[in-house]
Amino acid sequence: MPSLDLDLINKIKQSDIYENLKHAKNYFSADIATKAIGFISIPIFTRLLTPEDYGIVSVYNAYIGIMVVILSLNSFSAVNRYCYEKKEDFNEFLGTSFIFIGLIFSILTFIFLLFYDKLSLLINLPKSLLIYLILMSLFNIVYSIYLQILYPQKKSKLIARISIIYGYSGFVLAAILTFILQENRYLGKIWASLVIGFIFFIYFLLKLMKDIKFSLNLNHIRYIIFYSFPLIPYVLSEFILGQFDRIMINSITSTKSAGLYSLGYSIGMLLVIVISATQASMTPDFFKFLDNREFERLNSLIKKIFSIIILVALGIILFGQELLLLIADPRYYSSVSVIPIITIGYIFYGIFVFYGMYIGYTKRTLYLSLTVLAAGIINIILNYILIPKYDYLAAAYTTMISYFIMFLFTWLVVKYVLKQIVPSLKIFLKPAFVMFVIVLLVFLISFIDPNFILMFFIKLSFFLIFSYYLFHKEIKIIYSGIV
Repeated sequence: MPSLDLDLINKIKQSDIYENLKHAKNYFSADIATKAIGFISIPIFTRLLTPEDYGIVSVYNAYIGIMVVILSLNSFSAVNRYCYEKKEDFNEFLGTSFIFIGLIFSILTFIFLLFYDKLSLLINLPKSLLIYLILMSLFNIVYSIYLQILYPQKKSKLIARISIIYGYSGFVLAAILTFILQENRYLGKIWASLVIGFIFFIYFLLKLMKDIKFSLNLNHIRYIIFYSFPLIPYVLSEFILGQFDRIMINSITSTKSAGLYSLGYSIGMLLVIVISATQASMTPDFFKFLDNREFERLNSLIKKIFSIIILVALGIILFGQELLLLIADPRYYSSVSVIPIITIGYIFYGIFVFYGMYIGYTKRTLYLSLTVLAAGIINIILNYILIPKYDYLAAAYTTMISYFIMFLFTWLVVKYVLKQIVPSLKIFLKPAFVMFVIVLLVFLISFIDPNFILMFFIKLSFFLIFSYYLFHKEIKIIYSGIV
């Protein structure tokens, strides 16, 4: 029976991409449980919830990310960066962070409650949900701090385990509560997230308290302010780009349109799971290679990781319709048009992530904020103009355009302002161009012969050809080792 040569196996295991894929596999599992839980639950919740109820939950979830940043002033994001400083006073830094975040959160929550009635009208959601948003924001801040400490330690298995338990326990409880409720069924998912969020909030606090040394170090506060505060526009703009469109759809057109858009978006953004997993796995090596000035090695790693991203993107574009028809209730089928547009947008987002990491490395985070803020403002303007005319499909196109602008601006900043030695655009644009040609060919063929079964096998053939185009060197090495 043919087998891989042991020398070949050892060579593969010693490669940079193998080390990253080993951790990416665990991060991928974690992201499946968190970011893709909405996708996994589609067959159940599209049957239990009306598009209107689905829209309320989607808009509520969109507000959570924004509230987390506002109520903490993004102060918690400095924890991850300080981990890479490799200083011995990290426990004291963590204690200062908790005190500082606690003060900010308490003051801003008090201000929010003073304007409770006006804010409830502003968010265009049932009044009680504002209190739930504040509580979930607190839970998510502590959750984020705990994971930020684990990532630099490469504890990918632990992260995956926590995220899977968190995600699936919330999913099961949400399904039970939604099924039990006879009216306002959207509360089933929201109440479930609060219960599970509170349980894990207590667990994370107990784990963190073992390592925290409470102090109020002014140098640490200064570090938090100078690192985190300039990132506020960046983080908020990221939420604007990824979430604010459904908020605007809810306000301008209807909750039903927001629900339909959210479902198509959920399938298109499956690509984010791959982007997040691969980025998280390569971050320690990214810093190491730049510190050691191993630019060619880093470029090679980025090229291989992007090949994985673009291949998954093609799979989502080609088979997104089949996936939607398989898992969703017929009431949601019209959202299929959103899938390829959002997926293409996230290809540009994936390229942005790679170049954005160079800005993070230089600690010039203000440039990230300005870049993403510009894209976010463009997104809001385009949505405001186009959604009233073209409904939720306009939001998909504006998202794609905004992510392209964000990637382009980031590349210009990193290459010409910060003057970093970065990968050539050719690494990204060449496989992306080939992918677009394949999508165009499939689109044209579908007009000639729209037979569903025949088109499925044609798309599968193109997918396999593209896989070989991207990984032919690796395939030949493995094949030669087998024979």
